[in-house]
Amino acid sequence: MDAGVLYISIPYRTCSHLCCCGCGHEIVTPLSPAQWSLTYDGENVSLTPSIGNWSLPCQSHYWCERAR
Repeated sequence: MDAGVLYISIPYRTCSHLCCCGCGHEIVTPLSPAQWSLTYDGENVSLTPSIGNWSLPCQSHYWCERAR
């Protein structure tokens, strides 16, 4: 995976990316109404709600909003 890239799989209903803190862990978020949802405004992608990596040593917490 490349840093700063959000990988989206519609058939598998998941998004993946490297942790935004820079620790290098791969983060996979399942897309479903009970977990995360994906929004595309024609230009940018957002994930809701925030990403909390509480089980990782970094315990990072961040938003993926409007491709940032």
